[in-house]
Amino acid sequence: MLSPLLFSMPPFPWVVPMPSRRTILNVAKAIAAVLVIGVLYFVLRGIGFRKILDAIRRADLRSLVSAGLLFMVVFWLRAFRWQLLMKRQERKSMLYLFPMYMAGVFGNTVTPGARVGGEAVRAYYMSRAFGGEKTAYLGTILADKLGQSVVFLALLLASGVTVVVLVPTATALKVVLLVVVGLVVAGVVSGLLLRRYVDPRKHLLGRLLPFVYNVPPLGMLRRRFATYQHFEDYVVRKLDNIVTPVAEAAGSPKALTKIILLTCAAWALFFLAHDMLFRGLGAPIGYWRVAVIVVIATLAGDVSVSPGGAGFMETAMIGLCAAFGVESGTAAAVTLISRGIYFACALGVGGACMGGLSLVYGKRDAQGQ
Repeated sequence: MLSPLLFSMPPFPWVVPMPSRRTILNVAKAIAAVLVIGVLYFVLRGIGFRKILDAIRRADLRSLVSAGLLFMVVFWLRAFRWQLLMKRQERKSMLYLFPMYMAGVFGNTVTPGARVGGEAVRAYYMSRAFGGEKTAYLGTILADKLGQSVVFLALLLASGVTVVVLVPTATALKVVLLVVVGLVVAGVVSGLLLRRYVDPRKHLLGRLLPFVYNVPPLGMLRRRFATYQHFEDYVVRKLDNIVTPVAEAAGSPKALTKIILLTCAAWALFFLAHDMLFRGLGAPIGYWRVAVIVVIATLAGDVSVSPGGAGFMETAMIGLCAAFGVESGTAAAVTLISRGIYFACALGVGGACMGGLSLVYGKRDAQGQ
């Protein structure tokens, strides 16, 4: 009698199924991140770990503490900017918003890519704490990112021109920088223009939604939504929740001015924190040079595939410091201290906020059930 196991085995057990495209992409990202972190290790090793430690020991403690406090002020200013984007009657206290903002920073830091994991975290906890749809809160979060993107774009263009014109470095590196900056500018501008096509009865979305609803493999949509009109109304409501705050912020000169001014203030303090680190390590290279280094290093982290830009930001920052004439040991020390402060805020404070929110609202949900 044949064993039932024979019928449960695949007909050709030696044939290994092909990995999915997403699996291949994730593996490629992991390999790229490991390679860049490996490059960073050899850069630090080439500089000399003892040399770096000696530079860190010489750092002025008051400068380090002041820089750490300024980092937290920057996070608070960004949370305050988010608060101002909410309608006055729906505006929440900073006592609630700041922990949610820091939980979002934690989410952005632990997920690969250009700081995209924390927005969903903020929207989730806003919905749990105050009720309503998550997409409604996601709209104010995306409007907040709009102001950040506009200012960062201007800083990036100015920094890119500065590096290309004034910094003595290889022509190939300058070309790569210009290409990356151009791609970022094109991406941001395209994203801002895309909201013109949100009307469900016009342009791209009006043609896309019927196709999605009627495509044979997506029968689950037709089971959930009895008619196409129900499906369209659902999608339009969700998109309207997201797009309306962004459109209001972009279309209101007063709101846009507040967002941009607060964003500029946050960046100015962020540059000041790094300037204090350079001065505390005996390398006062000047505020504008510090600004250029921080902006380009931030871009390197944003386009990276590693969580928190680890490996990419550090390598870029050390290289830029060297291009501006900073001694290698000091450049590595400033970079590692800066990143250490950031991770302490993002993972330490942000992780504590995430844990606290999870306990509070998880417990509340359990009691509600």
